[in-house]
Amino acid sequence: MRHYDCKNYINLDCEKGMCALSKAIVFIDEEQQDPCAKFVLAEKCGVCKNFQSMDTQGIGQCIGFEKENWTYASCGASTCKGYMS
Repeated sequence: MRHYDCKNYINLDCEKGMCALSKAIVFIDEEQQDPCAKFVLAEKCGVCKNFQSMDTQGIGQCIGFEKENWTYASCGASTCKGYMS
């Protein structure tokens, strides 16, 4: 897991962010060997049941709406009305 995969991650810039719980500065792509006990998987298109046919660049189809469209797997979906976990 990476820090930016957690719901508690707050993005600060293109390199780092902050844990909303501990207030610790963390690097965006730093792998966690032992994920935090409070790790919660963030809502992202790539983990949604409506995300299909991802290519090698992480782009896939969203079928959760009347009109299907492409999206990035890493796109945040916390406010998406079509998101299904």
